[in-house]
Amino acid sequence: MFQVSPFSNTSVPPLEEASKGCSISTSSWKLKVTLLSSEWGSTRGGLSTINRKLAIQLARDVNMEVCMYLPAFSDEDKKAADKCRVRLLKAKERPGYDDPIDWLASVPSDHQMNVVIGHGIHLGRQIPHLKESHPECKWIQVVHTDPEELSMFKTYTDPIAKGGKKHEAEVKLCQEADQVVAVGPKLADTCSHSCEKEKVLVLTPGIFSEFADVNQATEERQVFHVLVFGRGDSEDFALKGYDIAAKAVATLKDEKHAFKLVFVGAPSGKEEHLTEMLLNKGILRSQLIVRSAKERKQLAQEFYGADLAIMPSRTEGFGLSALEALSAGLPVLVTHNSGLGQALKEVRRGKSVVVNSEDPVEWAKAIREVRSKPRSVRLKEASDLRKNYSETYNWEEQCSRLVVKIHELVVGKCFVCIFDVLCNVYLTTWLWRMGSNDCEYVITIYFHLKYSFISCFENSQISHIHRAHLK
Repeated sequence: MFQVSPFSNTSVPPLEEASKGCSISTSSWKLKVTLLSSEWGSTRGGLSTINRKLAIQLARDVNMEVCMYLPAFSDEDKKAADKCRVRLLKAKERPGYDDPIDWLASVPSDHQMNVVIGHGIHLGRQIPHLKESHPECKWIQVVHTDPEELSMFKTYTDPIAKGGKKHEAEVKLCQEADQVVAVGPKLADTCSHSCEKEKVLVLTPGIFSEFADVNQATEERQVFHVLVFGRGDSEDFALKGYDIAAKAVATLKDEKHAFKLVFVGAPSGKEEHLTEMLLNKGILRSQLIVRSAKERKQLAQEFYGADLAIMPSRTEGFGLSALEALSAGLPVLVTHNSGLGQALKEVRRGKSVVVNSEDPVEWAKAIREVRSKPRSVRLKEASDLRKNYSETYNWEEQCSRLVVKIHELVVGKCFVCIFDVLCNVYLTTWLWRMGSNDCEYVITIYFHLKYSFISCFENSQISHIHRAHLK
């Protein structure tokens, strides 16, 4: 008994006909995938969250060995990663580097990898150096943001010029990479302006299972808590639309029911400063609660205590914060200028939670409309939307497409195509003979054959001839 599907725990007996003709096990060859990372946790925002989720999903493929390469990690991190079949590898300290993340520009001499995955400039600029020692290693570059668009709303010195330089660097990294993965439909469209469309794979994040078991209370509450959370850096104040949130709730100060804005994410020691910035937008002190940044595992309590989560950002590459809230079954309102907003428009009843305006009055109107419904109705609608979203976008399906791309990069697309043709003929014949309608079992057979084929190919003389030809 053994697993054959990369994203299923289904176990099936080996095919008798296949075992007679080939003695090579699917475990005789495994793809070695390395992801560059700054941390195992999520203290540094959405990039870390997606990176960890991607590693976990890839590691579910029994034919892959997944390694996360990072500057440091704790024993607790290692235990958590081990449970997910992800190996954590610590980079060697390199004196003289200002940023420990640049230690990732080299790997231990005995470290093997078929594929390396980078993220943006921060975790992508090291890969050209890695390629010098591992020239056959394939490079996948994940795009999380659009630096040029973000720079339009940043408040630090010379944001436009700095955004332009970051954009140029991002474009060059994507052009040098073997495969580009864009987080969500918005960034996929952005990438298509600088890379061939065929080179760009869209990965739309699915529901986060770690928040799905939040048991929302159904009883009515006197005060309606509107949650905004994220990194509360002052330079992102306008970008994230925190002023929009404050003005919207301020507009509701004379309503029959009380509204309160709950901001979670103030940097340590900056709580008072952020409070003053919000108060300057017209919101009353009695309408405002400011809390410091929380660990990811603490967000579940914030989702339980809130009535609505809003993401009024002026622009977002995707918008994981709102998706995390939705994963917890919490009603959400999101900006139209975000990857999540675009994704929701493709989901049944998803358009109803997308606000097509930056006007605080329009956001106040949308908040008021949510509040007008009984809490039980609001929670039922949020639960239904979560279900609809998960049916449209799920991690398994998104990552399975990436797995196919990885195999094409390493093995060669032509050989994968040859297999698909042969497998189609075999499965068609098998179904006709057996009369089976069990799709799941057929899929497991498909992966069994596919990985046997890949294993045989990788260990054959043909593989070496093929690669020599590609060079």
